[in-house]
Amino acid sequence: MDKYDILIVGAGVAGMTAAVYGLRAKKSVAILEKAAVGGQILQTTKLDNYPGLPGISGVELAEKLRGQVKQFGGHFVSAEVVSIEKKEDADSKGSSFVVATDDEPIEAKSIIIANGSKERKLGLENEERLIGHGVSYCATCDGALFKDKDVLVYGGGNTAAYSVLYLAGICRKVYWMFRKPAPRAEKHLVETIEEKENVEIMKSSVVTHLEGQDKLERVDYHGEADESMSVSGIFVLIGREPDNERFKNLVELDETGHIVSDETCTTRTLGVFCAGDTRAKKLNQIVTATADGAVAASGAIEYLNKLNK
Repeated sequence: MDKYDILIVGAGVAGMTAAVYGLRAKKSVAILEKAAVGGQILQTTKLDNYPGLPGISGVELAEKLRGQVKQFGGHFVSAEVVSIEKKEDADSKGSSFVVATDDEPIEAKSIIIANGSKERKLGLENEERLIGHGVSYCATCDGALFKDKDVLVYGGGNTAAYSVLYLAGICRKVYWMFRKPAPRAEKHLVETIEEKENVEIMKSSVVTHLEGQDKLERVDYHGEADESMSVSGIFVLIGREPDNERFKNLVELDETGHIVSDETCTTRTLGVFCAGDTRAKKLNQIVTATADGAVAASGAIEYLNKLNK
C-alpha cells in the first residue's frame, strides 16, 4: 500500500495549490483525481479576475499548476475515493488514514479534501439517458460536437454566460435561457452577449422536459406559456452542489452538504483539512480556492511537524 504524508482529494486549483505548498515543505504528496486535472476551471474559457494573469484560460492555468506540482515531485493518482477511515497507529504519536478507492487503497498521515463540487442536474425524465447524446454540463468539453447546430444554454450565472460566448463562436444559434427576469452573470458579460447576432436571450423561462430517443431532439419549457424548441444540445449550467456524503464519518456537513470549517480550513477530525468549493463559505472563486489550498496545506504541514517531534 502506497503511503504519503499528505493525500489530497481533488485536482482542482485548491488541491493543486495545496500540493505545491506541501511539496515545498518536503512532504510526500499525492493527489487523487478520477476526472480531468483542473476540475471546474476547465469550463472557463477566459479569466479576467485572476490576479496577474488577465485573459488566461482555465485550461492554461490548470496546466501551469499541474506542471508546478510535477516539478516539485507530486504524484497524480487516477482513482476515485470510496471512503476514508481513520486508524490509530500503535508505533506513532498520532493516527493515519486508509483511503479506499476504486483501485488500490492508499495510506496517508493527513488528508486534504478539495473535491470541489458536482454539476447540479435538472432532475427531469430522460436527462440521464441523454447525457452524451445532446445533454451536457460543460460547453468547453463538448461544444465542438455541436458545430453549426442550434443549442440551448440553461442557467443565468457567469459559467453559463462564458459558455454562451464560447458556443456563439461555434454554433449556428445559441439560446440563453434562465429562470429569473435577469441573469446573475456579471454585467460586462451580459452586454457582450447582447451584441452577438446568433444569440437569443430567453428570460423567466424554465425547462420542463427533454425529448429524444437516440439523441436530444426537443426541449419543452415554460415561459409566457408552455412551449418547445428543436435543438441539438442543451448545456445545463444551473450551479453546482457538494459531494461529501462519503466523508461524513470524518467531517461535519451543513444543511447544504458543504464541509463545516473555519478560516484555518480544519475539520472536526485532527489531521483532516478541507479547501475550495467543498467547504462552506461565502465566496467561491478561483482566488479563494487557491487561498484555501495554501491555508489547508499549511495546517497539514504544522500537524505533521508536531507528529515528528
